[in-house]
Amino acid sequence: MKNVPLLIGTLVGTVALIAFIALTFSSPSTKPQPVDSATVLGKTHNVKGPENAKVTLVEFSDFQCPACKAIEPTVQQILKDHPSDVRLVYRYFPLVQIHKNAQQAALTAEAVAQMGKFWEIHDLLFDKQDEWADLSDKDVKAKFDEYLSKLQIDKKEFKKRIDSQEVQTQITEDVADGTKLNIDGTPTFYVNGQKTSAPELITTVESALKSSRQ
Repeated sequence: MKNVPLLIGTLVGTVALIAFIALTFSSPSTKPQPVDSATVLGKTHNVKGPENAKVTLVEFSDFQCPACKAIEPTVQQILKDHPSDVRLVYRYFPLVQIHKNAQQAALTAEAVAQMGKFWEIHDLLFDKQDEWADLSDKDVKAKFDEYLSKLQIDKKEFKKRIDSQEVQTQITEDVADGTKLNIDGTPTFYVNGQKTSAPELITTVESALKSSRQ
């Protein structure tokens, strides 16, 4: 019994030490980690909104991803609510390990983008995602061919574009940048360089806009 006070003191000291260590090593991780703005923005030309917008919203996305489709109305609402203040930058990040048609969708979108109709094919691919997501390689190309007809795309020119190095490079560079940023899922957003989850997107954009006005 003589050792009880000593034992209690030892336990209290140990708990305090553990708490201190936990606080010391966990606190920095709660702070936003700095990211390279050039890596976030990349060289994409798939941009909607004014160049001098107060908020730049970068989205790494996969056309076959159900979560990317689900967040689209929110993204479009943000742009509608702030047409002069928010710029959207779309970047490809096809999750080829789990989405078998994601790469073909990205290649198709970029080929059409180089023909001036990225946002049209962007909207169509998400809108019709359930039609093409589970098709075979041959059938998905036939389905995308239907979409090209709907958008009145010159198919001969499209064939040249989709097989070009420029299209391949754009997708490869987007994926490389996303990998550097440790992106492991889609959609992943950056609001003025701050990594933001889909559920926090609206509040983060609103906060950034509020800060820009102060």
